Amino acid sequence: MIKRRTSLESALGEIEDGTTAGVSGVVVNRGWWQQLPADVQDGYHRRCAQLRIDLRVDDALSRHFVELASGSDDPPLSTEHLV
Repeated sequence: MIKRRTSLESALGEIEDGTTAGVSGVVVNRGWWQQLPADVQDGYHRRCAQLRIDLRVDDALSRHFVELASGSDDPPLSTEHLV
């Protein structure tokens, strides 16, 4: 199942506080991700690692939201890449 949120910060906040459960991966727009400073990227990497979720980028995904994937055994889309 795929859910959408308006930002990576809000998505991770919901996962951390238990509002949203069962998330196995978060997908963000590649261009948006690449524009973040390295220390901000590192912070998101740490948070995702602590939550045991994959952080992926996708060229085809809009910058206006992030996608939350839940426990599916389906492989990522061909446009998605781990960061």
